[in-house]
Order: sequence, then structure tokens, then C-alpha cells
Amino acid sequence: MKRGIGLGLIVALIFSAFVLLKDTLGMSSFFMAAIAMAMYAVLGQVGDYFKAGLSMLVGVIVGLAGILVLATKMPLPPNNTVYLALICGLSLFVLVIISTIGLRVDAMFLGWAGYFASVWSIYTTNVSALATEALSAAVGVSVALLLGLIMAIIVTKIDRAVVNH
Repeated sequence: MKRGIGLGLIVALIFSAFVLLKDTLGMSSFFMAAIAMAMYAVLGQVGDYFKAGLSMLVGVIVGLAGILVLATKMPLPPNNTVYLALICGLSLFVLVIISTIGLRVDAMFLGWAGYFASVWSIYTTNVSALATEALSAAVGVSVALLLGLIMAIIVTKIDRAVVNH
């Protein structure tokens, strides 16, 4: 029980520090870490966390590529609905194809959606800002998702410590 409480304190401190430093680290979407923490329910007690982390990063990269193609090659909002549907559909199809090599499609979708969510307002209001924000948003989302995954591992350990007590 003491171990579970100690690990819970560690998770709380990590997440609090993350929220406190989110602007310094360029991660305005700190809620992504909370979403990634929920991944432990998907991964289960014996999930392949390395594969999940790698899959989330691949999803972020595909999201970054999709938004850059939209911003540079397609009509800008609001005249881009057909192109947006096309790019999103192709991006998700690429993720499904990549999943055939063994990566987790659910984690890739989380990375892709997390990246799109973090830059969507920039894309729809000030596309030129993507020139400076696109890469830093990808780094921020990646760090947030991976930190959430680490916290998920700790939460799983808390569950084991409390249940086995």
C-alpha cells in the first residue's frame, strides 16, 4: 500500500511539473498527457509500451506531414473542406498501412489526432504561423504523449502494488 501511495505521489508531481512548465517546454496541449495516461487501459497490465510510444511518434509525424501538405499545397480555410477530407483520409490510410509492420494503430491514431488537435486552431486562423509552430507543436505533443505513457506505466505499477497488497 505504501508503494502504491508513493508511486501515486510521483505521478502527481510529474503531472504537476508538466503543467507548470508546459509553456516553457512549448507544450500548450498538456491534456495530451492525460489522454495518454488513459492508454494504460488499452495496453493492459502487460502492454508493449515501447511499441506504443514508437507508434504515437509515427502518428505525430504523419499528422505533421498532413498539416504541412494542407498548409502549403491546398486551398486555405474555409475553402479546403474537400482537401481536408482527402488529406485526413489519406493520413489515416497511411497509418493503417504502417500498422501492418507491427506498430499499434490505436497509438498511431492517438498521435495523429493529438497533433491535429494541437495545431488545428493555428491552421484555421493563421496558416503562416505554422512555419514556426508546426515543428515545435510536434515536439510538444510527442513529449506530452510519451510523458503520459510513462505516467501510465507508473499507474499500472500502482494498481499492481495496491491489488497485490
